[in-house]
Amino acid sequence: MANETILIDDVQKELNTYLANNPKLISASMNRAEITLDKHTKPITKIKGAYPQAHTLLTNVVQGFKPEWNELGKAQIAHKILKDYHQKVNFPLIPAEILHSYFADLYAEDKDMKDMPISKYIIENELIPKTIENMDWLSINGVYDPLKLEEFGFSMNGIDIILQNMLGADVAAANPADSHTAFKIPMNALTDTNMVAQVTTFERKLPTKFKKKGIIKKIFMSENNVERYQLDYEDKFGESKFNNDVMKTRLGKREIVGLPGWDSDLIFATTENNFRRLIDVFDEPKVTDIQKQDYKLKIFMEFWKGYDFLINEMVFISNYEDATYGLGSADRNQSYFDIEGVTVEP
Repeated sequence: MANETILIDDVQKELNTYLANNPKLISASMNRAEITLDKHTKPITKIKGAYPQAHTLLTNVVQGFKPEWNELGKAQIAHKILKDYHQKVNFPLIPAEILHSYFADLYAEDKDMKDMPISKYIIENELIPKTIENMDWLSINGVYDPLKLEEFGFSMNGIDIILQNMLGADVAAANPADSHTAFKIPMNALTDTNMVAQVTTFERKLPTKFKKKGIIKKIFMSENNVERYQLDYEDKFGESKFNNDVMKTRLGKREIVGLPGWDSDLIFATTENNFRRLIDVFDEPKVTDIQKQDYKLKIFMEFWKGYDFLINEMVFISNYEDATYGLGSADRNQSYFDIEGVTVEP
């Protein structure tokens, strides 16, 4: 059996060789991973860091003909900066700890190392699946905190905090003209017996101009509330119509999507092109280095990740706090949706 010094050198060499022979393994695995939000977002690419976006609000322009100039229509440009987050994996491996493991005999000095079983196991069975599991959780529950980057959970903003920020009444109050709050839909608190009624209320209160077929295809909620919806539907209407794991609203127009690991009663929807995952055009997830220190191998991995909405005002979120319907101001409701909307104090 090789001694521990030979073993750590062998494992380091094997890992480097394995990754060199499989240069797209990690990026391909991450890109096709079962990260929930990735399946429901469209990619948007930009150079590292900031993704500046703008959209134009244009008032009505068509009028009856008269042979004279009469201005009608006004353009207003709104902007937003989208941001992704630099992620890293610093994974320690102590080869001496596998001396008596299932793989240990493969490191006898007379063995052929071409199959690289330890590297395959570490990278494909442990490191990649754990990274994907972490990213699935972070995409929902992460809260970016630059003072806690060395702890799990604080490397990026997930969908929960993104939605909470867009609901912030303090933001709207501080600067109503540039609040970029989401569109609120007033609803009753969810219970086991009103799930179908409340989701139907949410769907029916979407602005009329966004009810056209295909504009909004999905309604998102926690996985737990999807289960409550299905049970409530079956209790009220008998045999369900939920086939092939695709759940439709009672009106049958939109898919209900459950987000696993999300502990919230918020319900939200948006247009197909508005929900984005941020991808760096020069970046792909990869192991950047493998270093040896004493008895330990240090595996370094880096990538960028982020989620956001291009236009906050086109995100529709359940409102359990008061009777506010819309964007919180008559002017903004009119500008975006041609509706008056209502704002009622709790």
